Amino acid sequence: MTAFTTSLIVSLAFFTALFALNIDLISDYFGNNPCVTGTPQNPAHGSWNNHVGADNSPWNESFKDYIEDTIFIGDSRTVGLKTYNYVKAENVYALNGQNHQSARSEAFVNLGTGRLLTVAQAIAVTKPKRMVVSYGINGISSTFMSHDTFFNQYSLLIDELKAASPNSIIIIQSILPVSNSYEYKSQYKITNDKIDSYNVTLKNLAKDKGCKYLDTSGVLKDGNNCLLSEYDSGDGLHFDSQTYAVLLQYLDQHRIY
Repeated sequence: MTAFTTSLIVSLAFFTALFALNIDLISDYFGNNPCVTGTPQNPAHGSWNNHVGADNSPWNESFKDYIEDTIFIGDSRTVGLKTYNYVKAENVYALNGQNHQSARSEAFVNLGTGRLLTVAQAIAVTKPKRMVVSYGINGISSTFMSHDTFFNQYSLLIDELKAASPNSIIIIQSILPVSNSYEYKSQYKITNDKIDSYNVTLKNLAKDKGCKYLDTSGVLKDGNNCLLSEYDSGDGLHFDSQTYAVLLQYLDQHRIY
């Protein structure tokens, strides 16, 4: 056997092993997430939050570090981030049943200061690099507040958060979908079409306020514009554990700096 043939065989073996390793790494990272395998369901595909030249490379900062510099604010759907141990409890300022209006006055965040704080008061203390604000589902029904009140109160909350920590990036997350069955059985008449309509206005609000907008809604939807059944915890409104893995993976791939 010539030296050239031997070298060729060794090289082929090396690249075959390297390819197999990379496939394993990709599978370990993405798993079976439908938003990154098969037919893309990502509504922001090809149009990320940051400009094309922005450095979103996960190799420059671990996602763990990124998350530790982020505060997640919201209702019971956000509570799930700490319930399922995806995010440390101290990085989640969320309360079951809360909406963006009550968040302005309810003191529930315990930072060990000797008294409970509102979301804005807590942000004034911690001053995170960024915060993800995820309200809406508890206010979208006309039973709770009108369309104008909804966005007026959201605007006021954003103003308070900006005043509390002017250098923090504020990310407004889209209102996430509900199941098909929830649309029909809900006494609050919450539909995914209405959620979509509110999300359009939320995106405009984010732009007007100088905030970022994170459109995660489509990642969880089926072909009928409803919450995918595999993400439904059982009531059509809340999510199971794997849903938060999908949402965080989307955030990892669409980091905002």
